[in-house]
Amino acid sequence: MKLIFCNWIVNFYKKKKRRKLKFKNINKKNFFLLNILNNSLYMYLYFFLIVDQNLHVYIKENVNVKVLTFLKLNCYFYCVQLLDFIIIDNLELSKNTVYRYEYIYVLVSLIYNIRIFIRGFIKAFSFLHSIISIFNSANWLEREAWDLYGIIFINHIDLRRILTDYGFIGYPFRKDFPLSGYVELRYDDILKSVVSEPLELMQEFRYFNLENVWRKF
Repeated sequence: MKLIFCNWIVNFYKKKKRRKLKFKNINKKNFFLLNILNNSLYMYLYFFLIVDQNLHVYIKENVNVKVLTFLKLNCYFYCVQLLDFIIIDNLELSKNTVYRYEYIYVLVSLIYNIRIFIRGFIKAFSFLHSIISIFNSANWLEREAWDLYGIIFINHIDLRRILTDYGFIGYPFRKDFPLSGYVELRYDDILKSVVSEPLELMQEFRYFNLENVWRKF
């Protein structure tokens, strides 16, 4: 009896996912999808935007797992592919707000031909919930965000540095890391190996004005 019931559920959802939206006007399709999001996830969302016929959804804090799970499993979206995970550092804007970083999940549904941007804001020393359980491709992307920005991902299975060297201290994209670095690598003819040692600068490079060089660009 349990086997028959389980097969019935699987067949039901397979048929449900085959239902496709057919709209001649893409604007009608976008407003239809926004209506579904507003009715289903209104407690997790701030507002919506339609930019270049793509949906931009701004979500609240610590709800990224719930929103992405809904978009992946819902029959009207079926966003089973995570294209990219983007971090934007609002260094100048962070003076007026506590939220320094903006993160963007780029989802795509190949069945319905829609692309959705899930956007949110986090503080400088805050965390996000890992979405590896939803999208396996998020493993590499979250490790890059941790390595370069220092953003912690809770429930990540293997949160290690992926781009910087072993034993690297600091986060390069936080804008508080010097462009020249702290250590340098060179080949030692005596030891016959690559050694890491503190960076040695010439005298003309030692005149520091204690200004953040990142703010000049």
